[in-house]
This record gives sequence, C-alpha cells and structure tokens, in this order.
Amino acid sequence: MVYGFLPAEVPVGDKLSLYAIHAFTSPEGPGLLVNEFLTPRSFPRAEKPADKTMTSCGCWTQDEHPGVDFTSDKAGGPVAAMADGVVVKIETSEQAPADLPVIGGCGRYVVLKHTYPNGGVVYTRYVQLGRIVGPKGEPLAVGASVKAKDTIGEIGPNKVLHFEIRPVAPGTTTTNKAWAERYANVPDMEWSRYDPVDPQKFDAASFGGIRKATK
Repeated sequence: MVYGFLPAEVPVGDKLSLYAIHAFTSPEGPGLLVNEFLTPRSFPRAEKPADKTMTSCGCWTQDEHPGVDFTSDKAGGPVAAMADGVVVKIETSEQAPADLPVIGGCGRYVVLKHTYPNGGVVYTRYVQLGRIVGPKGEPLAVGASVKAKDTIGEIGPNKVLHFEIRPVAPGTTTTNKAWAERYANVPDMEWSRYDPVDPQKFDAASFGGIRKATK
C-alpha cells in the first residue's frame, strides 16, 4: 500500500514519517512492514467517535472488539485454520466468560500457534464455535498439528464466527497488571499476552518472511 501511494504523495527529497508494526528479515534481506505514513501535507486525523453498539458475536462493543466477525447462513458449517499451526488452547464451555478486555472467552473457542520460517509467531483464535472437531470429524486436542484450511471446528448456533490474529511482535505484548495476576502462570493462556490486530489489514505471509509486504 505504501509503495503504491508514495510516488503521488511525497516528492523525492521530502520528509516522511513511517509507522511500522514489524521489522523482519527474509531471504531477500531486511524488510519493514508499514501500516501508515504521514507527510507534511497530510491532514490531521479527527478523533473517531465512540461506538458502543454490540458486535455480531455479542461479546464486545464495536470499540472494544479485538477481531472480526463472519456470519453464516446456517450452524454446523466447517471453520478452517488460517495456516499450518499447532493447537495451544481449547475452550469447551459454551458459557466461557469475557473476564478481561480483549481476552474473554465468549463460548467455545480454539487457539492455534503459527510459527513461520523467519521465526515469527502468530496466534489465531476462532470463537463462538459449535462442535470442536478435526479434519476427519475426530475430537481436536491441544498439541495437535493442523494444516492450512484443515477443519478445526464448526459454526455455532449463533451462526457467527469471531476471528482474531495476535502477532508476537514489538509493541503487541501486554503489560496489563490484571492479566499478569490472572494468567502469567497459565501456559495455555500465553496467546492472550499479545494484543490483537485487524485481521483484514494484517499480512501474515509478509510478517513471516514468506513474501515481501503487499497491499
């Protein structure tokens, strides 16, 4: 995105402020994943008005929502893994509470850990599930390996899938005291140490060094 807009926005020799979310090294060399840039001509950003309406999943307000919701025409459809990974957390309670901001349970969910060739790690969480099952309908267990697009569960009765991406990167690690007191010694909640990012803007392949950053 930056590559596409820079020539029209910034003449050669002008100053530029880049806001990077990750610095990485790939086989092609070092790279920088940038999610925003400002120039001296950029307009000041207006404060976004608060949005306290509830999300489709019913667990958060729009302002607090740590992921994106996908709706389905019917319950029971397959939910697929974003990429190759390992199951690190399974919550089987239909009534799992949202006990801390941007962490909560909101019913049955699965968390996968994805480790990329450059050492980058991303956690993905799939929430509001019905049954939690593997690719062949077998029970899914912590420690199981899954491939990209493998089934890890089914759409629940609310017909909504809440999806999160939490990269392990500078600036995403929580220092929240409440989190430390509750989860610091709970291994299967390590994923919740890292702040979620917008799944619709995050380029996991670039983050993992699989390809250069793209729009």
